[in-house]
Order: sequence, then structure tokens, then C-alpha cells
Amino acid sequence: MSACVACPACGKPVDALRAGHVAILDGRFQYFCDERCKRAFVAASAEPLPSEVDTAAPPEVAAAAPAPESPATRAPSAATPPARRPSTPPSTATPPSTAPAIATPPSTPPATPPATPPATPPATPTPTPRPTPWLAYAIHTTGIVAGFLAPSLALLGPSAQSARFGLATLAVLACSARAAIAPRDPSDVHPLAALAPVLVLWGAALYARGLATDRALVLASLAALAGGVQLVSAVLVDRAREGVRTARAWITERLDVPVRVVHGESTRWVSAGQVKPGEEIVASAGDTMGVDARVTAGEAVVTPWMDAPVEVSRREGEPVVAGARVTSGTIRAVTTWAGADRAWLKLVSSPLLRPDVVGPIPRLVRRALERGAVVAALVVAGLGMLNGASGVDVLAMAAVAAFCVAGSGAAGIVALHQARGPIAALAHGVVFRDAEAFDLAGQTDIAVLCARGTVLRGAPEIVALETLSVLPSQRVLALAAGASMASSLPPGAALRDAVRATCDAPEAVRHATDHLGLGVTALTARGEPLVVGSRALLLHEKVSIALAEGRVAELEAEGRSVTLVAVGGKLVGLVALQDALRPGARAAVQRLLDAAIEPVLLSGEARETCATIGRALDIEHVRPDVLPADQDAEVRALGEGGRVVAVLGHPEEDGGALFAAAVSVALGAAGATPGEWAVSLASDDVRDAARALSIAKETREKTLAAIALALAPGAVAAVGIALGFVPPALGPLLALAGLAAAVVHARR
Repeated sequence: MSACVACPACGKPVDALRAGHVAILDGRFQYFCDERCKRAFVAASAEPLPSEVDTAAPPEVAAAAPAPESPATRAPSAATPPARRPSTPPSTATPPSTAPAIATPPSTPPATPPATPPATPPATPTPTPRPTPWLAYAIHTTGIVAGFLAPSLALLGPSAQSARFGLATLAVLACSARAAIAPRDPSDVHPLAALAPVLVLWGAALYARGLATDRALVLASLAALAGGVQLVSAVLVDRAREGVRTARAWITERLDVPVRVVHGESTRWVSAGQVKPGEEIVASAGDTMGVDARVTAGEAVVTPWMDAPVEVSRREGEPVVAGARVTSGTIRAVTTWAGADRAWLKLVSSPLLRPDVVGPIPRLVRRALERGAVVAALVVAGLGMLNGASGVDVLAMAAVAAFCVAGSGAAGIVALHQARGPIAALAHGVVFRDAEAFDLAGQTDIAVLCARGTVLRGAPEIVALETLSVLPSQRVLALAAGASMASSLPPGAALRDAVRATCDAPEAVRHATDHLGLGVTALTARGEPLVVGSRALLLHEKVSIALAEGRVAELEAEGRSVTLVAVGGKLVGLVALQDALRPGARAAVQRLLDAAIEPVLLSGEARETCATIGRALDIEHVRPDVLPADQDAEVRALGEGGRVVAVLGHPEEDGGALFAAAVSVALGAAGATPGEWAVSLASDDVRDAARALSIAKETREKTLAAIALALAPGAVAAVGIALGFVPPALGPLLALAGLAAAVVHARR
């Protein structure tokens, strides 16, 4: 236990291990309530502000509840919107004032100061402003104006015909320049797939002009129109992506923070990008976690993810994700994921993992457009030759058909939805393992909710205690509590707490055996057989329960779970426990129903109890009497017939069900070392778990709608050109109309 000392400034008692600020004055440790007290004391004593002790030695973090936080040391709210964050980070290289120093206990002061003072937190480099893309603006403006003006000159008669070739050339050159200098997003089709039809049209126009045919100006206008449409499409897609680019840059910037890493007998501040998995870090009030980690000592209150609207407690064994902010307390943690593998960066920064690049739907669309353009061109060219068209016209028709398929930017809008989905999920503390997991979550048909700890609080309370023999009710409770010492289930904890509340103690039992999910068998102090558990366990132990059958059914109909107690082969009493619904459980079920996902309640409770809970949650499909060892079989049975089953639960209690699910949604697992879960949450709120599935499902629906809107007009145009009832000049315009409709849909 740590000793309390008086604050030198205000005289209030301060815990030495959890002092707000610590400094060395006159060669002695001084422990202050907060920074305000420290500065007031230093100013009053006319001493220069000393260097703090937090980098002198790794703090001794006690595994205890954090000390109450004073208003002066409370970190500012992390809910500030991105637009209000300063564009230039602070230039100071000292630790932020809201990060209190931690000292070793006064009983073990360091004999000598460290030979080399550790580094202070590195200053975040000021980002270099991007130059204004005047060249890009000039290329786009010139190409679009020339592309749409060239066909319009045909309305002015022969006097303006000579300018059409010049404008067409300008549009084609602008289109080619953009393809050459513009950075390519990996979610786009290959630039040549979109540019080749424009170049082919321009080559056909030059060939016709060399032959002095009247088709030269028509083909030049068609090439100009295709170039202009392609540039307009590029502008529409780029503007639609601006929000995604801003969000990615903001997340990356927010995670570029200094981290206090333990090195031997000292700590030093390093950039988050330099921390490696396995290294131990320390975080105190005001610090932002720069890496994913698992707490090894201490306890702290944190905002569990960036700009989270809630605060939660984190203690030993629990994970913390990069971006979480410590509001009070101090923790030591071991890094689990660092760099681009951090939960909040995994699907944001790396093109090799981004769903909009490697996701099944965007990848299929890109391949279909790149290869479909060639197929469309060959089919249209063949039909044109069969209809007796000239060689130049056949070439033009094939090029326009290829442009309608690959030149409209449809792949960019499809990828946009796949990029937005994971970013929207991050705002609620939801992380997807990879692009395949995100896509599979969008196909979910059934969502299995593990009852205890997910839709129920997991902390049942005793609501009835009845004796069925001469034994007093208090001894029945003591026997049940004594047997529950061999069980870690919440009902056992409730029994033990009830006994302690009466200033009594659980009765000692011998040879206790835990029958997982059923109960406990043991021997009393007198050597009598003791059975505490469900009806199934008592029947297995050949104990008659006829005496309590009616009462048990009545209690279960009220949604209560019943624990029976038998001594010496006879039923002596029962204990009824009731677990309340977790806040938001009903809202989570409604969200699943709105997303057309069937909720299923999986529980180890009796059928009547499970049905009552299901009615309270508006869940029609319940699976009662499922033991932990049988959860995986139940989940696999639900997935028969090709249905995609998701399981919502905690890794510790519901590991079997989560492993068997096609989509495992693990509450409170974000940032942990295991990567088997398809979806991990930084919180344990079942509403966020349901939201993860609904976001994935909605993203999939929007993606499919974008495919239909963006590709249907171009496909119709290609077919019409092949059959001869759609003029080639209408093809690029129809493709642009489809893209515009998809962009409007994306903005909604």
C-alpha cells in the first residue's frame, strides 16, 4: 500500500503513487494535487521550475482504482470536431501540461540522477502545405471546355468547322496529360483502359482526315466529347472522394502522437511510429495512446477510441486501442499492434488492405470494366462489320462502346462506398479485421446474441430464496455459495455476495466439481453429497425435483433462472436469480430487424426463462438450454443452407460460438493480440455490435445500387450502338449521366 503525504501547496492528502504532479525540490520528492498546486508552490518559494521525474524511472503503477481527478488536471474533451483542430501543431517539445509526472515511491528514491536525461516528447513536425494544384485546374478546365465546345461548333456551320480539329486536339491532349500526371488511386481502373478509347477515336479522326472523308470532323468531335466526359467524370469522382481523403488524413494525424516507452530503468518519449510490438509503454492522465496495447498494470479511465462519447475503465488484461485518451489514472501496457497494423489504421492507410481496393466487390468491378471494355469493343466491331459499316466507323463504334464501359469512372464511385463504410464504423469504435470480413458482414442473414453479458448485464441478483426441508434458508444459501466457489459464472458470484451481505460466510465444501453450464457437485463438511445447479444436473445425479417442479416453472415463466440445492440426495431448497437487460439491448435488436437481419437469442437458461427474455427483446427465435460446450454446434446448425451467421458476444464467455460463426463480432476486443475475430469493438455496448452489422449491410446495398446506377446507362448505350439504334455520340453522354446519378446517390 502506498502512503499518503500532504500537498506542499494546499495541505490536502495525496497518494504518492497517484499524485497529479511530482517534482524534486531541495533534493526531495514533493507530491502535488495537480499542476496548479505545483506552480503555486514553486512561485511562492521562488525556486526555478525543475525537470520532472516522469522520465527518470519507469513508474511503479499500482493495480488499484485511480485517484479522484481534480478539475485542473482533467483533460479537455476529445470530442472536438476535426475542422476545429489547429492546422499547425504546438512547437514545444516538452510534455503536455495535462500529462502528470509519475515518480517512484518515496521509500525507494534514486541514489543518483540518471547519467543522460531522457528525451522529452518529440514535437510533431509541421505539415508542409500542399501547393495549389493550378496545373490540374488548368488541365481540367481546358479539356472540359474544349471537349464540349468542339461538337457544339457543328451548329455554327462551315465557318467554324476548322476550329473543331483544334479543340478536339486540345481535349485529347488534356485528357492524356491528366492520365500522365494525376496520382492514380489504386481503386480506379487502369488509366489506359479509360484513355485508350479516346486515343483510338482521335486516331480514327486523323486517319479519316488523311483520306479526306467527310467523317473526319464527326470523329474529331466524338473524340473531343469523350475526352471532355472523361475529365468531368474524374472531377466528380475526385470531389466525391474528398471526404474520405480528409477522414484518412485526420485519423493518421491524430495517431501520430508521442508515446512513453519503458527502456530498462527509465522511460523516454518516442514517436508512435517507432514503437514496436512487445514494447512496454506508460500512459497517464492527458496522454493519448499511440499504439494498440494490453494493460499489464494499473487502472485508468479512458475514452475508448478517438472522440468516443463515453468513458470506460481499463485494468489489467484489457485491451486499449491507439487513439484512446486517458482521462484519469495511470496504466502500463504491452504493445500488441503498431504502425500500419493498428486497429484504426489497418483498413485506412494501406492500399493492400483497404476494402475499396482489395474488397471482393470493388476488385470484381475493376476487373469487369477493364476486361469488359475489350469484350464490348470486339462485339460492337463485329456487329458493325456484319452491318456493312466502313472501317473507320467500325473503329469509332468499338471505341465508344469501350468508353461507355470503362471510361465513366464507375469504379471510383463503387469503391467510394466501400471506403466510407469502415470509416463510419470507426466513429462507433468498430474495427473490421480485413476487407473480406467487412464484405461478409454485409451478407449477414442471422445475428446470434449470446444472452449473458451481451443483452443481459451478466450480474444476476437473488430475488427469491425458498427452503423445501427442515434446513433454514440461510444454510441453504451458505451451501449454495460454498459450492459456487468452484464456479466462475455470474450466478456463483451472486450467491457469494448474498451470503457476505448477511455477515455470514459460504459453507466449506470438499471435492467440488464444476459441471460447466450446469452447476457444481461436492461433499458437505459432514461428507453428504451436495448438488447445486440446474434441473438437468439434479436429474443426472438422480435427485427428484417433483417437489419443486411447479414453483420452478412459475419462476422461469417470470424470466428468472433457478438454482436448485440438494443435500444427501434430497432437494432442500431453491434460489431464484434475475438478470436485468443491458441498456440498449432492445435498440440493438431493433437495429438488426431494420437491417433485415434475423436476431436469435442463444442462452443456457431454461426454455421458459429464455422465451421470456426473448419476448422482452422482441426476439422470436430463441435457443435455450445451450451449454457452453454446445454453442459451436448450435451456431453451425443455424448456418446450414448457406445462411451467413454472425455471433455477438464476449471472447471470454462466448469463444465457442464466436469461433463457429462466419462473422464473429467480439465486444471489447479491439486492440487485443488475437486477430481471429471478424469484427472487434472498443466498447462492450451491444448497440455498437448491431451497428457494425447494419453499417456493413447498408454499405453493401449502396454499393450494389451504385453499380446499377453508374453502369446501366453505359451498358444500354453500348448495346444500342452495337444494334444500330443509338448514335455513337450519345454513348459518352449516357455514361456521364449514369455516373452523375451514382454521385448524387452517394451524397444522399
